[in-house]
Formats: sequence, C-alpha cells, structure tokens
Amino acid sequence: MSEFDQSQKEFWSENTNLRAYDHPVVETFARQRVDFIRGLLDTPIQACLEVGCDISRPMLRRNPLRQFVAEADIYHLPYADKSFDLVYCWEVIHHVKDMQSAIREMIRLSRRFILMYEPNAFNPLQVGFGLIAPSELGTLRFHPWYMRNHFRRAGLTDIRTFSVGTFTPNRTPLWLYKILAALPYRVPLFGISNFALAQVPS
Repeated sequence: MSEFDQSQKEFWSENTNLRAYDHPVVETFARQRVDFIRGLLDTPIQACLEVGCDISRPMLRRNPLRQFVAEADIYHLPYADKSFDLVYCWEVIHHVKDMQSAIREMIRLSRRFILMYEPNAFNPLQVGFGLIAPSELGTLRFHPWYMRNHFRRAGLTDIRTFSVGTFTPNRTPLWLYKILAALPYRVPLFGISNFALAQVPS
C-alpha cells in the first residue's frame, strides 16, 4: 500500500462521525443516484459490486449488510473475473493513488458496466472542501473530461458523463435538503458530483 493510500485509510478509520445510512438526507441522496442509474441502464442488473464501500473498519461495522461486506485492497479484489454485471464506486477514486490500476481491477470483475461518481471539480462547494480538507485534495482533478479520459485509457467504451446532484449526504441541513432535493437531479457543469458510466468490451 502506498503512503498516500495508507494515509487515507488512517484518516477514515479515525473520522467516523458521519450520518447513518438511514438518515433521511442520506437515504434521499442514495435513492436519487439509484433512480438515475436505473434510468440509464437498458437491461436489468442481476449482480453488482460496490468497490470502496468503506476503507474504515469502524464504518464497515455500521453497515446493515455486513454479511455481504469484504475488507480488501482496491487493487486486488477477492472475486473471480467477470463475476458481476455492474461494478461501481461512489466518491472513492479521488482517495486512491493509482486510479488506472483501480479502474482496471474493476473492469476485471465486470461483465458489462463500470460506473463511477466523484466530487465535481467545478462545483464551488466541492472545490472549497478539497482545499481545506487534506483527505479531499484529489477532488480538484475530477471534472467530466478527466473521468472520461481515464475510462478511455482503461479501454472502456460507450462512455457517458453527467454533472448531477444538489446536496451532500453528510453535511446538508435537513431544512435545506428538502428544498434542494426538489430541484432537477441533472445540473449542467456545476452539480455536486460527476457521474461516468461505460461498457466493458466483450
């Protein structure tokens, strides 16, 4: 594990004061993403894998689906080739030192799709967070063209990118989230996150 990756693991093992999975803001944040993904995929997904659900053991212990959780290195995941229809990650890759190796490992496991959400480098809130929080510095690289280029380098095809979302799950006040959640999910250029979806070559 690189020094960068080790520092990320140590940070997230110590910083566990985030909202629970069933907090209304977190639930709405996740539901918006899932609904958006369903609208883009043309066929049902039978098996999927979330990569980087968490690097922190304390956070993993709070996961309600612990029986399906495996602690592993993102560069060497403990599954056979082509085990899943969809392999995805949410706000993970900007914490990883070797992005290409991580993406290629995700490709190894997928029969059909790779999907990634990352903080948007064009969103003022995300830029501010990236500047003040050392663990979030990687955010400043992630614009749609950067994600598209990495997917293309890894050999993925039919790449689609979008700027989406209006609020963050762990810090947005309840009163504000109710307003922001009513806005359109797709936000040209300045959404909270960038979304990239691509097909794995057969």
